[in-house]
Amino acid sequence: MSEMVRLPALLCRAGRGVGMRVGLAALALGITGVLNSSVSLAADDKAAAPATPDNNLVEIVVTARKRSENLRDIPASITAISAATLEDAHVTQLDDLNALVTNLNVVEAHDNTPDVTLRGVGAFGVVQGVGFYANDVQLFEGQIARPIDIERIEVLKGPQGTLFGGANVGGAIKYVTKDPTSTWENEATAEFGSYRTRNYQAVVSGPINDKVGIRASVYYDTHGGYIYDTYNKFDYGAANDHGARVTLVATPNDNDRIRVHVSADDFNTSSQNLMYTPPDAQTYSYSVNDYFIPAFYRHIISMDAQIDHQINSNVALTSLTSYYTSYNRGNTDFNKKPIPLDFLQQNVDNRVYSEELRLASTGSSNLDWLLGAFFQGHKSALLSKDNNYNGDPLNPVLLFSDFDRDEKMQRQYALFGDVTYHHGDWQYELGLRAEYYTSSLTAVNTNNVDPNTGAVLPIAPARLTGHEFSPRVSVQYKFSPTLNVYGTIARGFTPGDEIEENFVVHPYRPEIATNYEVGMKSLLEHNVQLNAAFFYTTYSDRLYLFQQLTGSMITDLTTNIGPSTNYGAEFDIAAPLPGGFKFSGGIGVLHATWGDVKNYVDPVTGLPIPNLKGLYVPFAPAYTANTTLEWKHDFGGYEFGWRATGLFTGRSYWDPQDAAYQISAQRTTPTSSCGSPRWAGPGPEARRRTGGRTWPPRSGPRS
Repeated sequence: MSEMVRLPALLCRAGRGVGMRVGLAALALGITGVLNSSVSLAADDKAAAPATPDNNLVEIVVTARKRSENLRDIPASITAISAATLEDAHVTQLDDLNALVTNLNVVEAHDNTPDVTLRGVGAFGVVQGVGFYANDVQLFEGQIARPIDIERIEVLKGPQGTLFGGANVGGAIKYVTKDPTSTWENEATAEFGSYRTRNYQAVVSGPINDKVGIRASVYYDTHGGYIYDTYNKFDYGAANDHGARVTLVATPNDNDRIRVHVSADDFNTSSQNLMYTPPDAQTYSYSVNDYFIPAFYRHIISMDAQIDHQINSNVALTSLTSYYTSYNRGNTDFNKKPIPLDFLQQNVDNRVYSEELRLASTGSSNLDWLLGAFFQGHKSALLSKDNNYNGDPLNPVLLFSDFDRDEKMQRQYALFGDVTYHHGDWQYELGLRAEYYTSSLTAVNTNNVDPNTGAVLPIAPARLTGHEFSPRVSVQYKFSPTLNVYGTIARGFTPGDEIEENFVVHPYRPEIATNYEVGMKSLLEHNVQLNAAFFYTTYSDRLYLFQQLTGSMITDLTTNIGPSTNYGAEFDIAAPLPGGFKFSGGIGVLHATWGDVKNYVDPVTGLPIPNLKGLYVPFAPAYTANTTLEWKHDFGGYEFGWRATGLFTGRSYWDPQDAAYQISAQRTTPTSSCGSPRWAGPGPEARRRTGGRTWPPRSGPRS
């Protein structure tokens, strides 16, 4: 075996962020090595080969329907973001996707867990209305987007209940992770920036033998605080995130493929979802005066195993097993004052197990089909503890503590199928999922006391069951290999559930969305790609969580407010330009308003609103638009590049009565890059690569 070593390369990119980013100086070091080894790891027929610069506008293979297909041939609105784009755009956090996907609204909480709406659909801050997946395994917390591990991201718009089940009422965001490489490679990067930002990551990948490959990565990210506590003289917002991932792929024979993925993550921060009252809804404060210093800790371990078995030339069996566990601990000053009054502690633990079995056609015929069964169990435990003090900062004394403990077990059972028939230039699809779900909740709240005896009163446990059907129908006509039109009707839902609030366990109904969509996908002359989609969505029993002041107590209320109607359009274009330039952009417009919602009570004023009909629903920007202009050129073995991006977001509202709103915003980010290529040694497998990191990297301050 001969050894080929790539020379170390110094890669630099320069620029500055304007708007919501903070300009940083970054240094990225890339070191790679290759061992030339004869190896044959069977390729996953569900994985897409990375596109080259010459064909990335021609054909993009995705697995949105749990089989490999050309993106242009799927009758649905899907955005596929390649690893190269993730790296060039320096996508490291989920809200960075807002600049790449139209009608997507992502807001990240302090723990990196996102609140997401797609086309104005998604239970913002209550349940996960837009599902997150890694290789068809659902994610629940701490979603991140690391280009070093991800082959591409697929954003599936509209209800995805047929193949992905409940909690995908607005759509799904799917990570397709990288598999082990067929030759040994390694890479390391380092980034430094303002607010003491330091990001490190490294990966090693290659074959263990001719049947087994491994890919392992580690990362360590940290940054300082940016919200100043005027009482403690302390900067809140410092965070540290570190972890590791390992992927093993084995092909013991021609008919079997086994993929095992294990990951662990530790995250801690002094940032919290700060509760304070600014002068108005459009003002953001970078200072607080809390007595107690907040903290949040989370530990995650997840693992999954996928086994693919080719039964015969026409049928394949897939088994996908996953297990997930998380441990969360949070502390905050609940009263947000410079005196010791209420120190709130919250603990949340999750355990999730799932199993999916599916049979799928693999032969070449006019009929593609898939049948599957799914089970998931989710056990969660929540403990909130209020520690009440005397209010004396010179002599703080704990007076008493009370706690609220909830334990919940949720189960989902489903059968699903999808059939696509090709007849000439026509394609017909019919899919259906039948899902049955259960939820049981027990709760204890020490504030629920008998006024006469002072004894803690029990809260009656509750159990909820339900079932829903999620159909999907689509028709597509292909005018040519590069132009087609389609129409789709799809239904999705978020399962009903129960919650303990104000000493009562009460249920809420499932959210249900039905989406009607027509669209066009085309590849024009000179590799110009143009897509358009028009949609109309009926959304019933929208959930909303709001806080209201009851006497001197702040209480939560989660409820189904009522229906809404969402409609709009999306246009995307990508085109190579002369001189090494490339342009891409998109615009999405959205009109999302309440239906007949009578006698809604304003939680701030306590006054009833006769009808919300015609008011805008929360978290649904009137428009989103993005533009990117790129240029790359090779000068004597050195690649130079320049990239400018723009993000434009329309006004959106934060509450059902349209009292508070986010003003329209624009953000532009110019970046430049220079890099030396990475060379492999001579031989038939020698390759040439260039790379780099976009400036600025992600820092702590967020608006």
